[in-house]
Amino acid sequence: MKNKQTALLVIHESLVNGQRKQMADQIDEYGLYDFWLDYFDYLQTLYHHITDQYVYFRDAVISYHHIRNR
Repeated sequence: MKNKQTALLVIHESLVNGQRKQMADQIDEYGLYDFWLDYFDYLQTLYHHITDQYVYFRDAVISYHHIRNR
């Protein structure tokens, strides 16, 4: 993917739009081990309430692992 901010935006949009398989592929392309911390930081810039951050982060983690560990 191009730059990290753009990649995080695209991955987040995939999650929000329900395209979880696409999201998992994008996370792999981004780099699985770098993604989670970067994504959490990204969510902190989008949402001021920890609850909102947690909801999206939790959804991404669970969705990713459901898709990859079938």
